[in-house]
Amino acid sequence: MGGDLHERKARHYFSLIDEDGNGLIEVSDFALRAQRLAEAQNVDGEREREALRRQVLAWWEHVCTVADLDGNARVSLSEWEAYWHSIRRGVECGHREPLRTLRRAAIGTLQAIDRNGSGWVMPSEYADWLAAWRASGSEVAFQRLDRGGKGFLTQADFVVAVQEFYLADDPAAPGNALYGPLPE
Repeated sequence: MGGDLHERKARHYFSLIDEDGNGLIEVSDFALRAQRLAEAQNVDGEREREALRRQVLAWWEHVCTVADLDGNARVSLSEWEAYWHSIRRGVECGHREPLRTLRRAAIGTLQAIDRNGSGWVMPSEYADWLAAWRASGSEVAFQRLDRGGKGFLTQADFVVAVQEFYLADDPAAPGNALYGPLPE
């Protein structure tokens, strides 16, 4: 797939998305994620919960469209790794669509985390988001992603972080911490 670091990142992210641990990414995993994210962010209103649920399920639709190679509405680890490889390969070949896809993912991530609509993410919002993923290390990850020491994360911070998470060969790249520390 392109090196141990990329395999670790792909598998780490896969295991975080696979909420029920059955070895497949499915719509139910995203429904559970939406529920946990709403709980972590103290989203009480039914309208707000439904909007968050729709946003997270749109993310599933995207993942299903790009990674479900056999069309069975489930993504296996091998399909997920092939999807990761295709993003890297597309960028290496000079295609623009993989970078546009990563940018859209970064913006969608920011919007899911930024519940008050400020346009940036504060440390507490990021901590809630990682808690919803059951990932650790939010304080360290936030500091790594906050490249200018501003005390908040911007859209540009997320775009760079997502690109590094998917594409960086450097184990010290800050974006590798996007979903908490990588397992060894």
